[in-house]
Amino acid sequence: MKRFAAAVRLRGARAREIPGFRLAVVCGLLAVTAGAASLLGALELAPGRVLRAIADSSDPMHAVLWDVRLPRVVCGALVGAALSVSGALLQTVVRNPLADPGLLGVTAGAGLGALVLLIFFPDLTRWLPGVAFIGGAVTIVLLLTLAWRPGRAIGPLRIVLSGVAVQAMLFALLSLLTFAYADRAPAFASFLVGSLNGLGWTDALTIAVPTFVGLTLALVYLRPLDVMLLDDVSAGGLGLSVRSARIAISGVAALLAAGAVSVAGLVGFVGLVVPNAVRVWAGPGHALLLPLSAVGGAALVLAADAAARTALRPLELPVGALLALVGGPYFLSLLWRKVA
Repeated sequence: MKRFAAAVRLRGARAREIPGFRLAVVCGLLAVTAGAASLLGALELAPGRVLRAIADSSDPMHAVLWDVRLPRVVCGALVGAALSVSGALLQTVVRNPLADPGLLGVTAGAGLGALVLLIFFPDLTRWLPGVAFIGGAVTIVLLLTLAWRPGRAIGPLRIVLSGVAVQAMLFALLSLLTFAYADRAPAFASFLVGSLNGLGWTDALTIAVPTFVGLTLALVYLRPLDVMLLDDVSAGGLGLSVRSARIAISGVAALLAAGAVSVAGLVGFVGLVVPNAVRVWAGPGHALLLPLSAVGGAALVLAADAAARTALRPLELPVGALLALVGGPYFLSLLWRKVA
């Protein structure tokens, strides 16, 4: 019996070493959370009723599922995947596990661009993802400029501290604009805390384009990302133009974060929690890190959204607030282990 148990444990350990096993586990988790997000809400449904309602357009619940819950699930999955991969890219670029599109101010910059468009150019909302991307990209440029010192490498801690300062300034501008033009952006309060409420298929298309483009570009940079795990001198010795790669990959991270911000608002900590957890489980290689982060981020956002809809029914909590409750303590634990 002991030999049998030892053999089972050995086989389980070997299975966990197979990349496909890890991806299958995370995809299974995503399927469970997507199913729960479809079933739960102000009105709970049985699994069999969901399938009948989707297939039968005359069913009273067909419109609820097809027009409300399913697009929300798709949007939540895309938001989680985009923010998680964006965080993984930024952590490699700045060589700091504390990096996150929210903590570095990238999402706040994208949100500021989106708010300016909504307030002053409300008829041009079709350009919202593009303007949000510009805001995020400008924030990254500002961040790298503030962290740069002549003749010296850009230190990871310096980038994080610069990002905290930039984030504080951007949030101050967001608050001032929201206060001054509250009549023009009445729904922007939920945007500031992050919410998936009211999203439809148009929003799913809005985020799908930058997310798929960003994920594709991230996979193109797999080798440069792995090389950038080394120091700048070693990476340059292997033929990588570190500065060009850093700028290009930061742009991809900004594109992903901007797409998420344009539909869900300032959802934070997904890009911090998921990549670090995946890195511990699957290692630093980006060929596995990026897909697992994308699927894991999607599962985390869907689980948080399902909890936000059911915790205080019929009141719906903002998903960004729940994620902050998870991400805040996780950030402190990382800070304690990596910096202290």
